[in-house]
Amino acid sequence: MMHFVIQFFAWFTGLSVLMSFIEHQIHRRLMHKKHFFSSFIPALNKVFEHHAILHHQHYSKIFNDKPVAPGQDRGLRLSMKEGFLEALPISALIAIISFQGAVVFEIVVCLHHFLWNKLHIEMHKPEKRFFSEWPIYKFLARHHYLHHKYPDKNFNVILPLADYVLRTNVSASRSDLKEMYRLRLR
Repeated sequence: MMHFVIQFFAWFTGLSVLMSFIEHQIHRRLMHKKHFFSSFIPALNKVFEHHAILHHQHYSKIFNDKPVAPGQDRGLRLSMKEGFLEALPISALIAIISFQGAVVFEIVVCLHHFLWNKLHIEMHKPEKRFFSEWPIYKFLARHHYLHHKYPDKNFNVILPLADYVLRTNVSASRSDLKEMYRLRLR
């Protein structure tokens, strides 16, 4: 039993790191760049338009505003069902090595989407959820605030490891720090 638990946590840790890089690349290459395939695959064009144009246009002047009614926050949320289905090809590849690893990858993707939905909504539509004063949340909110100020930086929302490894993280300027303090992100 202990061997199973150790393997689970090893897979979970490794695949969480992988998820940081996947989130980074999807956010950077699909959500912020229109490319050749966008004209052939409408879903890619829709992802780009909803994120780079609608989301960033709305939140370029303000980082957060009032909460919205359920269902009106689609541009801020990720679909757990879509995430699960989109992860299946990678899970199938992992299953060649380990069925347990394949299952853990699906868990990591669903957990990522769940956390994204809770944290990203709180960042842009704050409701003072129970975690909104936690230091880790404040760190992630500051990291994401800088992404909205510098859209070619800080692509990670949940686990910013890839931003540091790939050198796409940005440090806050003095004026950024003042604004983060005003927004109570410090």
